[in-house]
Amino acid sequence: MDEPNPSETQNNTSASKPKPAFPLLNIFSLIGNVFASAQNIIGIDIGSHSIKLLQLQKSAKGYAITNYITRTITQAVKDKPQEKKRIVKEFVKEFIAEARIKTTLGRIAVWGKGVFIFSLNVPLLNKKDLRGAVSMELKKRLPFQLSLENISFDFFVTGSTRDEKALETLQITCVACDRLLLEEQVELLKEMGIRPIAINTIADALGNILPFCLEIPATKTAALLDSGANSSTLNFYRGRDLVFSREIPIGGEHFTHAMTRSLSTSTGPITISAEDAEKIKRQCGIPLEEEAKTEFLTDFGILSGEQISTMLRPTLERLVMEINRTFTYYVSTFKTHPAEELYLTGGNSRLKNLPQFLAHNLQGLKRVEPLGVLKAAKTWKDSAVFKQELVMEQAAPHLACAFGLCLGNGGKINLLPAKEKLEQKAAFLSIILKISFPLILSLNLLYYAVCFIGARSYKKFIVATTREVKKLAPASTKAREYLEIKTKLDQRKKLLEQASGSQPLWYGVFKELSAITPKEVILSKITVVENKEPKELRLAGKIFSKYTIVDLELSQYLMVLGDSPFFSNVQLVSSEQDMYSAIPAANFEIACRMKY
Repeated sequence: MDEPNPSETQNNTSASKPKPAFPLLNIFSLIGNVFASAQNIIGIDIGSHSIKLLQLQKSAKGYAITNYITRTITQAVKDKPQEKKRIVKEFVKEFIAEARIKTTLGRIAVWGKGVFIFSLNVPLLNKKDLRGAVSMELKKRLPFQLSLENISFDFFVTGSTRDEKALETLQITCVACDRLLLEEQVELLKEMGIRPIAINTIADALGNILPFCLEIPATKTAALLDSGANSSTLNFYRGRDLVFSREIPIGGEHFTHAMTRSLSTSTGPITISAEDAEKIKRQCGIPLEEEAKTEFLTDFGILSGEQISTMLRPTLERLVMEINRTFTYYVSTFKTHPAEELYLTGGNSRLKNLPQFLAHNLQGLKRVEPLGVLKAAKTWKDSAVFKQELVMEQAAPHLACAFGLCLGNGGKINLLPAKEKLEQKAAFLSIILKISFPLILSLNLLYYAVCFIGARSYKKFIVATTREVKKLAPASTKAREYLEIKTKLDQRKKLLEQASGSQPLWYGVFKELSAITPKEVILSKITVVENKEPKELRLAGKIFSKYTIVDLELSQYLMVLGDSPFFSNVQLVSSEQDMYSAIPAANFEIACRMKY
């Protein structure tokens, strides 16, 4: 029940690509592989009962499953660490070789003894001082046999609250791990040919997958029960942030052990071994109340639902009691509303009727259901994976942690030792130098070639232009002489205008006077006053008026002069009646300003 059937499942949808034929294409291919490998990280979850590996491909549409495999760890090597380590290394190396995985980057999850998850409250401090405050609080919580010098820890802020003195404090989730355990994991990955980029815990990795599977508001709490082979972990998340985690020492093997006993059946007494109990557990699961009288056909004959329930009841009651205690502790400690939704994952979550049993026996829960792990892979139903859909559905609960390690940054916790982080940065810089040096050299050579070709073309252009300039030398000399003569003429014209001043258009003035002066007016004298600007024109003459008054005739003449575009400010200087004329007449003098 704790492992998919068949015991080993594998999928490989990657295909080998032809090698580029040109060195420049090799450079670009190397660059592409470096950036692609950062998105195709291998997630590794080594449990007590099975090994789980997963690789996802990130695209614009989301994540797609590229490679995955799960393999059961046999009972014979479970209690032999060195033998188990050897088998794990061989299995991973074999998987990478057969799947033709190019990336060597991996993330792994640690669990069990030596891993501690604490929920801390520390004063509101800046980022620089926060780590020191967390270390002081952590020192109070660690077992007495451990010191801060022997552990590595990482943390993140989940919220803020106010204490009894109304002072604001930060709620911190801190994960601490024994450094020896971390160094062992790093060494194990390197021996398998994988470069570790992060070490996380299962609880935080599962929180990393929640946004891809559920829509949980940042203020709402969701509970997740990760039920494994030896134990289960009940985690509480606010949004995707891990707030509280507690290990429950009940797992799939406890259910199997509970069914390992002697029974009386209709065919006689039988003794159920561990292997037989596992088969019955997978086939029958947890009989519900309405299935108490139902008869289940097994390899030992017919077993009633009541018999199976009797065997499982003590373990189930312990599990329900521990879950209730954890819910009660969480609500009382964090002063929050109880979680209304419980999601199940892990190998033991596939136990038939487990969600229905928990929903019936746990109070206050509105929903109990398996976590939809495969929702995180948007394109997992392609032609290659669709053929193994049933196997994939069975393997999904086991791969939940591996999914969380592969998605995004793999979680908010990274317990990778500081020395290894420095080596990672040094290796990254080395790769960058290996890529950038030939690339920069190629670009410099290309730039030099372009400049050399351009210089030659410009040199030819300069030679051709020099010939054309020599051909145009006589014409340019004549043009230069013409420009010099024109310049002299312009200077003389300017001097002439300055000497004479601006003059009105005399031709137009006299033509205008001839046109507007009536025959009754005889001009005897036209004088220009030079010392005024604009020039003043004085008209002297005699006007006759045979049919009208002389003054009226003279006024009309003044109006005509004023309307002319050549004159302005027309004024009558003097007017004298001619007493000796046979018809009415008068001598006059008119002054007007000229327009020009």
